[in-house]
Amino acid sequence: MEPGALLRAAREAAGVSLRAMAERSYYSKAYLSLIETGQRPVPAGVFAAYERVLGADLERLTVVTRTPASVDTTALSDVAVMLAATRRIEDAAGAVAVLPAVRGMSAMAEAFASEARTARAAAAGLASEVTQYRGWLEHAIGADVAARRSLGTAVSLAKESRDPDRLAHSLGFLGYVTVSAGNYDEVVALSDAALAVPGAHPIISAYGRMRRAELLAAHGEKRDAQRALAMAEAAAEAADGVEPPASMYWWSTGFGAVQRGGVLAMLGYTGEAVAAATHGLAAMPTEHRESEWLASALRRIDPDMSGT
Repeated sequence: MEPGALLRAAREAAGVSLRAMAERSYYSKAYLSLIETGQRPVPAGVFAAYERVLGADLERLTVVTRTPASVDTTALSDVAVMLAATRRIEDAAGAVAVLPAVRGMSAMAEAFASEARTARAAAAGLASEVTQYRGWLEHAIGADVAARRSLGTAVSLAKESRDPDRLAHSLGFLGYVTVSAGNYDEVVALSDAALAVPGAHPIISAYGRMRRAELLAAHGEKRDAQRALAMAEAAAEAADGVEPPASMYWWSTGFGAVQRGGVLAMLGYTGEAVAAATHGLAAMPTEHRESEWLASALRRIDPDMSGT
């Protein structure tokens, strides 16, 4: 990632507009725009101003992006902080607003994973998480070919990281977007692979089982879907009270209830589906109730439902 692009990604991840950055840094908006887009070099004073406003060691992170072999756990932590902030922005502003910044973070994280001499497994795990998020955003805007490509990369990076949570989660998301390609056998194979990962987090497994029930219901396999739903509910109950992994920042028991409502709706149990989703919605954090991804899930249950 070029220095100017890194400044933009860090600013957007922190939720600071270009206008606000100009006001707080005492540089003009037009000048900062030229720097962020690579049309002007980045002076030391601008770096210092961004660091002061954003509270991040951007100079050190930029050195690492120029020499990825020097990546260490501190640099990975900085990227993880940017990722977490960007996810919060997406909840409020939507996928389109954050996708450019996430594409930049994805390229940077993949370079770290490819060239790091130390912390290589951790770098691969973080790159998998960022690239999975990129794939999800691409899917959210309808770019499913790009999304499947990104998620395929996320799976490969997860294998390199040897992290069972990463592998199970990325396989599950790849299966989710592969549905749009219409290859049911491939989607089932990905679902099987995700559920077969040994040692995966119980919430990831519960989510995967609910997704499997949803898949079977969508394909008209009602009896198998009902069995899968019962298994998913048992897995979710067993995982109740367990802290979700960081990559499942959107998970809550309320979300699980909404997901269950989606399966019930596909099975034709509309009243039960709306009741489950309504209960789940009330239990979700406020910032999640206002997100695009929740609104989409609710519309599949009942077009009149909304996340607000």
